Amino acid sequence: MLDGNGFKRKRYADIVASLEDRAREAFGETVNLSPSQFLGILIRVIARVLSIFTQDLEDTYNAAFFETSSGVALDRNARRQSARRMRPLRSTGAIEITGEEDTSIDSGFVVETNQSVRFRTTESVTVPSDGTVKADIEAVERGQQGNVNADDITEIVNPSPGIDSVTNPEATSGGRDRESDEELRERLDRTQSEENRLVFNLLDVEGVRDVYLDSNEENTEVDGIPPKSIEPVVWGGDEEDIVETIMRYKSGGIQSFGDTQVTVQDSKGRDQEIGYSRPNVVDVYVNVTLSGSADEDAIRTNIIEYIGGQDEGGTEYDGLGIKEDVIAFQALMAAGEDSGADDISIELSTDDESFSYENIEINQREYARTDADKVVFQ
Repeated sequence: MLDGNGFKRKRYADIVASLEDRAREAFGETVNLSPSQFLGILIRVIARVLSIFTQDLEDTYNAAFFETSSGVALDRNARRQSARRMRPLRSTGAIEITGEEDTSIDSGFVVETNQSVRFRTTESVTVPSDGTVKADIEAVERGQQGNVNADDITEIVNPSPGIDSVTNPEATSGGRDRESDEELRERLDRTQSEENRLVFNLLDVEGVRDVYLDSNEENTEVDGIPPKSIEPVVWGGDEEDIVETIMRYKSGGIQSFGDTQVTVQDSKGRDQEIGYSRPNVVDVYVNVTLSGSADEDAIRTNIIEYIGGQDEGGTEYDGLGIKEDVIAFQALMAAGEDSGADDISIELSTDDESFSYENIEINQREYARTDADKVVFQ
C-alpha cells in the first residue's frame, strides 16, 4: 500500500484475510475456507504468490532512496549525488633484499608472508656492495589483508640466483576493502546539508579515510582559525587531490586555512592560498580484566575494531573518525561481544600510565588509534 507515509507491504496473513473476505462476498458467509479445502488451498497459493510480488514491489520502492537501497541500486543513487563507491586499494610498503653484489632485481619480483599474502616490487633495483638493497612494494591483491606487520614478508615466491633473503622493516599500510553499503550510506548521509558539500567531495578523494570541517564565521580569530575561514582536517589522501577538491568546492570568498598551505592558480590565473590540516593520532591503551574462560584474541580484535587500528594479524580497522570520542561503555560493550567471558571490565589511558573507566575526549584535529600491543590483559 502506497500513501503519504510511503510504501507499506501487506504481509502474507493480511493477504489471506483479504482474499477470504472477497471469497465470502462472492460465495456467502458460510463458504468453507479451511486450509484443507480446495478454495482455502487456492487462496493460500495465490496469497503466497502475491506476498512474494509485494516484497519485490517494496524492494523496488526502497531502491529509489540511498537510505534503503543496497548493491547496484545504492551505487546508482550515489552517482545521482556525483559520488562513487570507494574502490579497494592495494597496501604499499618496502622490503629489504639481501644478496650478492650487482644482482639485479626486476620490477615485479614477488614475495609473500607465511600466510600467503603476496607483494611485488614496483621498481627495479641492484644489490650494492654492502649486500642489502631497499625496494618499494605493493600488494598483489587489493584489500585490508595486505596491511601486514613488520618482518612478516620473508618468503621469496620464485627464488632467483644471487638473492638470499627478504624482509619488510616496517608494516605495510594503505590497503582498504571495497566500501560496504553501510559505509557508503553513512558517507552519503553527510551530504544532506549544504555546508557538508566540501566534506562529501573530500571523502570521495581516493585514500581519504575521514574529514572534519571546522569553520569560523566570526569577524575575529576563533580557536586559531582566521575570521571568515574554514579549516578542513583531512585524514589520508594525496595533497594534490585534496587541494584541488578544496579549491573546487569551497564557497567563494571563504579562506581555506590549515597547517599545510599550498599556492594554486584559480580559473582566472590568480594565485590562491589553499590550506588544510592533518589530524594527530591519539594512542589509546586498554587494560582488560576477565573472569571465566574467554577468547582473548576475539576480545582484543573487538576493541581494536571499535577504536580503530591494526590487529595482531595485520588487519587494519577504520574504527572511530576525527573528533570522535572513545566512549568507555561502548568499548566495554564491543569487548564483551561474543567473548564468552563471565565478567569483563576495561580501563583506558592515553599515556599507558593513568588508567580509568572514563571517556577519552578527541578534539577536531585528532583521531584515536590502538593496536594489538596496546590492548593488555591483566
